[in-house]
Amino acid sequence: MAKTLPERFNPDLMARDGTRYEAMVPIREFERLRTILASNDGEVRATAVFSRRKDHIVVGGRIHVAWPLECQRCLEPMTVAIDEPYEFVFVESERAARVLPEALDPVVLDENGQIRVVDLLEDELILHVPAIPKHDDLAECTDAERSFGEVEAESTGDGEGRRNPFDVLKNLNLH
Repeated sequence: MAKTLPERFNPDLMARDGTRYEAMVPIREFERLRTILASNDGEVRATAVFSRRKDHIVVGGRIHVAWPLECQRCLEPMTVAIDEPYEFVFVESERAARVLPEALDPVVLDENGQIRVVDLLEDELILHVPAIPKHDDLAECTDAERSFGEVEAESTGDGEGRRNPFDVLKNLNLH
């Protein structure tokens, strides 16, 4: 059984016992994340296991969430489920983060060597929000047949009846 991850914690102390932790955080607590979602309803569930590797404390686990988004095709509400692994290395400063190998994903601790759960997960969560959310299947969109203006039929003849878009430039006085 997993223990509840405190809202604010010291990773060094968490790594000592090797316990599996779980956190349930309402979406409304993620300040930057909630501005890009369709609503603040729902919660993020994260699991975490702390360990030591060489000179670093590492946390790994999974993030589970169902994003409330707006489909950009039909502008109707939709949900995108996320179930992704993560792994972070804790560092004391931005300088220490720059020295880490590129393969490691650093998280900077505060001046007391602690971090909030929201601060730990927010950047990772933002990376998992689709840039252009849309239903996977066009049939799922409620109004996908929407028209955005009239389409003029072009003649198939020798160009008669067809307007040249450059005709407007004939009357342009450039001197």
